[in-house]
Amino acid sequence: MPLRSHERCMLVCFSEEADPSCSASTLSNEEYSSLLDAAMRFPDKQVGLCVAAMVSCGMMAGYRSDDLQDTRYFMELICIVPAEPLPMQILALANNAGKANQDAQMTYAALTNHRQPHLDCLAYLSQLVLHQINVSKLPLLALIYQNNMSWRSYRMFFRDPSMATSKQTYYDLSTMLLKVASTMPYGLVKKKVMHLMRCSGTVSLAAAACSMDVLRVWGRWARSEGVVGKSYLPKSPLSALPATGILAGFGPDFMTNHAFGRGTVAVAVAWIDALAPHARAIFQAVRLRNRMLTGKADFSGQHCVESILYLAETFWQSSPFMLQRYGLGWWALQLPAVRFIVGSFSFRQFEQRVINAELECNARPLSPQMTEAFDKISKQVCSLSEQIAHLQLSVDGMQQPVDSEMAANHGMPTASSSITQARAARSPRLELEAQVGLSSGLSSVQEAVDECFTGLHGFPAPPLLCKQAN
Repeated sequence: MPLRSHERCMLVCFSEEADPSCSASTLSNEEYSSLLDAAMRFPDKQVGLCVAAMVSCGMMAGYRSDDLQDTRYFMELICIVPAEPLPMQILALANNAGKANQDAQMTYAALTNHRQPHLDCLAYLSQLVLHQINVSKLPLLALIYQNNMSWRSYRMFFRDPSMATSKQTYYDLSTMLLKVASTMPYGLVKKKVMHLMRCSGTVSLAAAACSMDVLRVWGRWARSEGVVGKSYLPKSPLSALPATGILAGFGPDFMTNHAFGRGTVAVAVAWIDALAPHARAIFQAVRLRNRMLTGKADFSGQHCVESILYLAETFWQSSPFMLQRYGLGWWALQLPAVRFIVGSFSFRQFEQRVINAELECNARPLSPQMTEAFDKISKQVCSLSEQIAHLQLSVDGMQQPVDSEMAANHGMPTASSSITQARAARSPRLELEAQVGLSSGLSSVQEAVDECFTGLHGFPAPPLLCKQAN
């Protein structure tokens, strides 16, 4: 029987004729980074973002394929580890699947921010979750607010939104990974397709001199150690905290060396609201309901919403590096609210603070090459945000309203102010237009578009005033 295209891809990308200088069942740092880049640039964004999150989270959590097939939205911000100089925030993924979990007990894996922005599993998880909420339209938040427990059936990793409530198969997940791997510049010649993450994490921990005891707990190989290994340790994501610190890039001394600059930069609340609409209000409502026992308690839903809010914050803290790495091809720019924010002067200030913070938190003196790289990032992000600002008045890009708090509460310019001022600086003929601007009481981007092109509340459009003045 002739092979289908994806099966031929599997033979090409994951054959056993691997380069003998590399392991056929693990990813080198270069291969790992290249695979993440290929996933973020993949045309089918649901597939690409799913692979990026699946690979990065799978490596830190030590997940097998059967773990990933049934990973749901059971996530919780369990605690803040008192590391120095920056406390470590732990997000736990709960899972009761897996072939080694015959009793279907709920086990927990710890995820945290990586030292390097382009390897941060929480950054990639935030991309996936917010894409599923804003683009795939997963009704996760609405169901939690309605106290509808069907939200628990939604899986985190799936190929198509129609499959979101079903357990994925090995074929579903491996096909996505294979498709992404086939777009890498030099391909990826590996075997054990869906075991790459677990194998790579194990080898990385061993290379960092992680103790065998910690390795056994991290990989959930300690189940043979009686009640402690089978029941107690798997229920705490902090059981293998040294492994989490190492895999996050901070080394064995992570408790005194936990510094990543972007984590110190505050994100405007309105920016978080733009990505997770009503999530803060839903969190407060669900928490109150759980406290007052006015309905069926759903603490898992409360923790899920809280985690989504944290992921939205992580999304913005990593956004300057996503823009620098993927440019205008970054998927999030298809969201009107994101375009509006990225095109603002406030975002240019924010990205500069993020990059400066990364420089300050770097424990070792930067080489001239690294200094030049950070300067390049800053210039590229500034250039991209300026390009987006010049497109803010595009009718096609302004069809959805943006919360007025975004502009009012955080000093963000109205839809025309930053654009017209930038144009006026280069063209004296537009000086009047920069002075005229738009009304300060606009409640949505759509009103800004209407006023700019057709006028609003009986007043003529600013370009028409300028034309009459000339």
